[in-house]
Amino acid sequence: MAKTWYPMINYDSCVSCGSCTAKCTHDVYDQKKAPVAHVVYPEGCVDQCHGCGNLCPNGSITYFGDATGWVPPNR
Repeated sequence: MAKTWYPMINYDSCVSCGSCTAKCTHDVYDQKKAPVAHVVYPEGCVDQCHGCGNLCPNGSITYFGDATGWVPPNR
């Protein structure tokens, strides 16, 4: 079954600060490419977590399948 919740990065506004890759403990991001945010394991993302998105200084992270009404705090 396909994952219905995972982060999506807007690379036009991402500044590659590494906050998201450092925050995530579920191996969603490729640590070898850090600080660039590169989603490699969307299945590891915890539904409705928003942890990486809450830390993003530019609001560059949204979530596929998010119907919670969450808005990036820095957008």
